[in-house]
Formats: sequence, C-alpha cells, structure tokens
Amino acid sequence: MKQLLVLFFAFFSLYSHAQKQTFSVEEVREDMAVLKRKFEKLHPGMYHYNTKQEYEKIYDSLYNSLTQPLSYLEAYKVLAQLVTAVEDGHTNIRFDAKRFNAKKVKYVPFYLRKIEDRYFISLNTSQDSTVVRGSEVIAINNERIDLLMQKLKVFVSSDNGNEAVKNYYTTGLFPNYYLRQYGEIDSVTITYRLPYDNKILRKKLACLNTGQINKLSETRYKAFKRPNLSVKVIDSLNRIALLDITTFSMTGKFLDYGQNKFKRGLRNSFKKIKKQGIEHLIIDLRANGGGYIPNISRLLKYLSPTPFTIVDTVAFKKSAYFSIVKPYYITPPLLFWLWFPKRKGEFMYRVNKGNNNQQPVKKELAYTGKSYFLTDPGCYSATTFTLNVAKDLGIGQAFIGQTVGGASWGSFAGTWENFKLPNTRYVIHTPLYKITHRLPNQVNKGFFLDLDYEVNRNYQELIKNNASVIDFTVDMIRASKEANQR
Repeated sequence: MKQLLVLFFAFFSLYSHAQKQTFSVEEVREDMAVLKRKFEKLHPGMYHYNTKQEYEKIYDSLYNSLTQPLSYLEAYKVLAQLVTAVEDGHTNIRFDAKRFNAKKVKYVPFYLRKIEDRYFISLNTSQDSTVVRGSEVIAINNERIDLLMQKLKVFVSSDNGNEAVKNYYTTGLFPNYYLRQYGEIDSVTITYRLPYDNKILRKKLACLNTGQINKLSETRYKAFKRPNLSVKVIDSLNRIALLDITTFSMTGKFLDYGQNKFKRGLRNSFKKIKKQGIEHLIIDLRANGGGYIPNISRLLKYLSPTPFTIVDTVAFKKSAYFSIVKPYYITPPLLFWLWFPKRKGEFMYRVNKGNNNQQPVKKELAYTGKSYFLTDPGCYSATTFTLNVAKDLGIGQAFIGQTVGGASWGSFAGTWENFKLPNTRYVIHTPLYKITHRLPNQVNKGFFLDLDYEVNRNYQELIKNNASVIDFTVDMIRASKEANQR
C-alpha cells in the first residue's frame, strides 16, 4: 500500500509539473542556460550567422529582463527569441504535446496574405462565409494588424534573419503563430473591409479545431489543391507545360524508406512530358519546404545532360557524435567514426571527391527542352538545394518569382535532436549536420538564390485565384518564341 501511494504521488507530481501555469525567474533562467549549452554542444550552425558576441548580448538582455514569475506563454516568448537568434530555418521551439493537443486545440479560423504593406484574407475557414477572400484586415481583437504581425515575427526562425520568410510564415500559418502569442481562445473579433469597399466592418468569429478547419477548407477551396508531381499542359500550341513539385517527401504505405513512390511518380511525370512533346517546362517549386535529399538527384537526373554531384561536404560537431550515433547501437559508433575522417576545429567531416556520382537518366526519358523554375520564400532545405545545384549546372532558362527561404551555400539539416527544457518542457528541434552544396561553377553570387525575374504576388491574383508568376513565365516564353519566328 505504501509503495502504491509513493507511485501515485510521483505520478501526480509529474502531471502537475507538466501542467504548471507559471515559472519562477530562476526556472526560466535555468531553461535559458540549458538551451544555450545544448546549442553550443550540438548545433553545427551555432554562431554561424549570429556571432557569439551578438548572441550573448541577446541572452544577457533577456536574462536581465526577468524580474517576476512568467506564465507558460510569457516563458515561450523569452525562450523563442534565443532559438530564432541562431538564425537557422531548421531550428525551432515547440509546445509540449501535453500542453496543447494538436487535434483539439482551437485556432483562429483564417489565413492571411501580405501584399505590399497591407494584409488580406487568403483563406476563410470560419463558419461565417461572408468574410470573403480578398477582404482587407485592419485589426484583430482591436489590435492593429501591422503591430500584431511584428510581434509574431519573433517566433519565426529563418536563415540569416530572412525577412521575406518571416512575412511568409506569419501570414501563411497565421493561426499557429497567433496561438503562440495569445494561447487558445474561443473567438476572435476581426475589423475588416470587403473587396472594393471602403466600409469598415467588425465581426466575431468562433475559433475552431484542426478537423473543423480542414473540413471547411476542403469544401470551399478544393480547387486550390496542387497535387505533387502533377503535369499540366498550359499551352499545347507552344508546347508549354507545368510540373508542380510541392514537396520532396513522398512515401508509399509499406515501409517505403527509400521513397520509391516519389521516384515512380517523377518517372510517370516525365513520361507524360515526353509523350506531349513539351519544349518549355515550368517547374513550380513554390511553397515546397524540402524533404528527402536523394529526391533532388532523382529530379536533376531528368534535366542534366551531364553527370553531377549534389553534396560537397557533410560535417558535425565532435561533441554531437553520440547524439547522432547512439551508444546503444554497439557496432555503428565504432564504424561511423571512419566515415568522417577529416577534422577541422570542433568539426568532423567528409568530402565527396568526385563530380560524377549521379548519372543522367536514359536518353528516351531525359528532358532536353528548356526549363524554368518558380520560387517563393517557402522554398527551403532540399528545395533551395535543388535550385542552387540546378543553377550551377546551367539547368534552367530562368529562375522566376520571389526570394527563396534557404541560403545558397547549404544548410544545417540531415539529422535532428529534439530535447526538452527541464522546467517549461518546451521541445527544441535542433539540426546536427552541416551540409554544403557542390557548386563548382560558382554561378550564384548572392547569399540567397539569384533570381532572373522578380515577380511578386498582387491583389488581382488573390481575387482571381491565379498565379501571376505562372502568367508572367508563359507570356515570356510566348514572346520569346514569337521573337525567334520573326
């Protein structure tokens, strides 16, 4: 009986800790110290973008600002700044699953789009259908929208502090970021104007869970779906087609670790492209956040006439060794050491020596026409990897759209460590590898991908639900063909 009581109180203590509502100054400071210490041990990009002096200045400022107990969300806002100050898009801070049940928690039921300095409803997933797409948002719960968005940007991690990425995610994932700022609420009051109307309206909208939002979205915006690896002929006369790649991750149902579903889907897409005799292929990578690195090679094999290599070096911190290869693996830790024979400072790394380890596909499926890549700030990780290697290989007549999210040199990715902070229990998602792209020709001169044409989103595009960047590219191809025929 005594043992049962001990177990009960131990369980109750753990449950109470998980549901704790406030944290002392000492507890938050302890979490800050643990977070910083873990980053310095594990993160291959710690002090890569932000110097140690700059980071410690932010750390000290936050440390000294703590004078009284903090709520769960107040602690989040402090700790999130230490995460985003690393300035790496693969590094983030997450709520403990016990705190917010992803399926049950209620979200603000609409999404936004920023056009110039104004914010508009891009998707209305509320139960009130009168707040139509294209309505301009002026305030939410009496808070000016521009001031609110500045608050939310603090939560967004981006490579080298990419401002375009911060705008992209705080609007495109607005419900998620609003939850981080204000927690779960039952309803929200929106101040807005309908399209082409100066009259200011106010409406109270009920917040909904993910299932309810998805159901409404499926009903209202079914036509907005972009099936991955789909091929659409846009202009049969000029032989122009669009290949839509929304993700580089695509697995089958049964242990598809090698993502052969993606491989098969890609092959089928290029069969269609070949059958249709396409001469101008627009590859739409907008909103593609990345995925499985081998799928980069699979795509480029259809486009490159020559052999190529995509990865130059892979490195990690020596101090992260047993986070990558767990001690209980027994044999692998001993062998893994041999795969990374080079040392430089605190890093272990290996170099891919050859430039030809990826061979183009057979001629009957190889695409030999002209290609054009569409981009936006949602292009990250494996996607910016693809874009930069393609540009360096001379693939692509033009790169068109908006600034991409990921750096040109490479990224911190590959394998991750998720660790919990001892008091607040926030989960910190940390990359462990530094992966550098193989770019021997050094075609790209900027920190981010150099675009040939910048095409931003506009209000008419939002209202009509089309893509101005696709229209721009098609018009450019047609104009080029007409010029050649003169």
